[in-house]
Amino acid sequence: MAEAHQAVGFRPSLTSDAGEVELGAPVLQEIYLSGLRSWKRHLSRFWNDFLTGVFPASPLSWLFLFSAIQLASFLQLDPSLGLMEKIKESLPDWGGQHHRLRGVLAAAMFASCLWGALIFTLHVALRLLLSYHGWLLEPHGGMSSPTKTWLALVRIFSGRHPMLFSYQRSLPRQPVPSVQDTVRKYLESVRPVLSDEDFDWTAGLAQEFLKLQASLLQWYLQLKSWWASNYVSDWWEEFVYLRSRNSLMVNSNYYMMDFLYVTPTPVQAARAGNAVHALLLYRHRLDRQEILPTLLMGMRPLCSAQYEKIFNTTRIPGVHRDHIRHLRDSRHVAVFHRGRFFRVGTHSQSRLLSPRALEQQFQRILDDSSPACPHEEHLAALTAAPRDTWAQVRRSLKTQAQEALEAVEGAAFFVSLDSEPAGLTREDPAASLDAYAHALLAGRGHDRWFDKSFSLVVFSNGKLGLSVEHSWADCPISGHMWEFTLATECFQLGYSADGHCKGHPDPSLPQPQRLHWDLPDKDAQCLALFRLAVDKHQALLKAAMSGQGVDRHLFALYIVSQFLHLQSPFLDQVHSEQWQLATSQIPVQQIHLFDVHNYPDYVSSGGGFGPADDHGYGVSYMFMGDDVITFHISSKKSSTRTDSRRLGQRIQDALLDVATLFPEGQHLKRRGLGEEDSG
Repeated sequence: MAEAHQAVGFRPSLTSDAGEVELGAPVLQEIYLSGLRSWKRHLSRFWNDFLTGVFPASPLSWLFLFSAIQLASFLQLDPSLGLMEKIKESLPDWGGQHHRLRGVLAAAMFASCLWGALIFTLHVALRLLLSYHGWLLEPHGGMSSPTKTWLALVRIFSGRHPMLFSYQRSLPRQPVPSVQDTVRKYLESVRPVLSDEDFDWTAGLAQEFLKLQASLLQWYLQLKSWWASNYVSDWWEEFVYLRSRNSLMVNSNYYMMDFLYVTPTPVQAARAGNAVHALLLYRHRLDRQEILPTLLMGMRPLCSAQYEKIFNTTRIPGVHRDHIRHLRDSRHVAVFHRGRFFRVGTHSQSRLLSPRALEQQFQRILDDSSPACPHEEHLAALTAAPRDTWAQVRRSLKTQAQEALEAVEGAAFFVSLDSEPAGLTREDPAASLDAYAHALLAGRGHDRWFDKSFSLVVFSNGKLGLSVEHSWADCPISGHMWEFTLATECFQLGYSADGHCKGHPDPSLPQPQRLHWDLPDKDAQCLALFRLAVDKHQALLKAAMSGQGVDRHLFALYIVSQFLHLQSPFLDQVHSEQWQLATSQIPVQQIHLFDVHNYPDYVSSGGGFGPADDHGYGVSYMFMGDDVITFHISSKKSSTRTDSRRLGQRIQDALLDVATLFPEGQHLKRRGLGEEDSG
C-alpha cells in the first residue's frame, strides 16, 4: 500500500556528501541501540503480562501450584525431594512459634521457582515449535502426519484461551536469509522485465556484489539478528517512514471504505456516535488483551506488537526525523467541522458514553453556527506539508497554542465531520467511487490531521471511512479494527427506526469544547517576507546596474575556458542549466508623455517574448503608473508541462493576495492578463 511508495522513493540519508564514509562504528552503534530498544519492549511487555496474566501461565496458576504443594505437605508428602527443607534451613530462625511460617515461605519460594521453570520450559518449547515451517509446503486441502502432530502440540502448549500478546515472547526471531538465495531470487524476479543485455549487466553487478561486499554486510545483519528480536523492522520504520521528509498525504497514508451498497443511517451525527463508540469498545478489548491473536492460515500465530499503537498515537514531525508518540490512555477525541476544532469527551465518571450521548455531542457541533477563526480553517494543511516545514511551524504553534495542539495530538483519534456526501451512486458509479476514494485519501488537504494514527471521516449522508497514517502499523492491523467497527456499529449497536442511535440523550453533558488557536497574524508574516524579498530583489538589481551581476561574468569565464581548452565542471554545469523561467521588464521611460490619471484607458500593454526553454515560460511585465501592471506569458504548445493561462492566473492571485496586505492595495481589481502560446 502506501509503504510501497515510501520504499520505492527511499534514499539513504547516512551522509551529507557523495564521498565514501567509514560506516563500521555507526552500524555497530545502530545495532547496539536496536538491541536496547528490543529488550526494553520485552521488559515492558513482560511487566504488562505480569499485571494482566502471564503466558503460558498466570498468577492464578501460581496460586494453584502453591496450594497443591501445601496440600502435599499436609499429607506429609514432599514433591520437592528435599529442596523445601533446605530452603527452610536457609531462612532466619524467628523462634518456635514461627516454625510454620518458615515452612509456608519455603513452599512459596519453591512454588515460584518451579512455576518460573515451567514457564521457561513451555516458552522455549513453543518457540521451537513455531520455528517449524513445513506446514507451508503442505498441498491445499491436505495435511501430513508431521504437520498434524505439530499443530496438536502447538495447541497444547498455547493453552486454552490465548490472549492477544500471549505468543509475543514465544515467537522465533526473524531469520536472516542466505544472501546468495536472496540475490538469486531477485535475478529471477527481474528476468521477465529486462532485456537480455540489461539482465546480463544486472547479473554481473550481482556477482560482483556477492564477491566483494555481501559477506561483510551479511555479517552485520546476523549480528543484529542475534542481539535484537528482528534484524529489519526497526530500520524499516526509521528509514522508510520516520526519516522521510515528504508529505504524509498520499505518500504515507491509505484509506478504508464503508459498506459499498448500504449506509445504515443517513443521520451524520448518529453514524458518528455509533462508530466512535464501536472504536472505543475495540480499544477496551485491546487494553484487556481480549482480541484473539491472528493465526496465519489458522495455525501459526503472527506478531501482535503493532496493535499497541492503534489508539492515542500521533506521528510528531521533526527537522530530520519524526517520532511516534503513544499515550497509555486518552478520554477524548478531536473533531473537525467547517474549519473549527472541538474536544469531545468520550467518558463520564470513568464510563464510556453511550452511542446516543455521543450522537448528541456530534449534533451539537453540527448545529454550532460560529465561524472559524482567522487561519484556523486551513490549519490542518500543515500536517500535509513537507515534514521539515511542519516541524519548524509546529515549534511556534506549540508555544502559542499549546493547549489546543495537545488536545488534538493527545486525542484517542481524529474525527472529521465532512459537509459533503460521499459513496457509491447509481447514476455514475465510477465517478462517485473515485470522488469517495479521493475524499478519504486527501480530502481537501486541510480537513484531516494526517499526523494522527487514523482519522474517522463521517460524511454528511452518513457514509464512513478511515484515513490511516502508515508508520505505526501495517494495513492488516487497522483492517482488523475496521472490520470490528463496521460489524459492531451496524449489527450489534444498531439504529432506531428514525435513524438515530438507540437509547436516550444526556442533557447533563457539557457542550463540546471549542479549541482556540492563538495563531500569529500569518498576514504580518507574509508582509515581512514580502518586504524581505523586495529588499533582496533591489539588492540584486543594484548589483547588476553597477556591473556586479553574475550571468555575464560567468558567461565570459566560460568562453575563456573554451578558448584555453580548460575543463571546468562548474562552468559546464552553469552553461548547461535550462532556465525554465525567463523574465524581463519593459520600463516606461517617458511617463510624462502619458496622463494615466485623467486618461487611464490610454495605457500600453507593453510587449512579450518567447520562452528560453522548451518546457519553460517567457514572462514580460511592465509597470504603468502606480496601480497598473501588465504581463505577457508565453510557453510552447508542444510542451505538456506548461500552461500559460494557469501560470497567469496564479500570478494574478498572488499579486492580489500581496496587495491586500497594504491599505492602499485594497481597491485593486482584476483586469485580466495577456497570455500567449507560441507554436
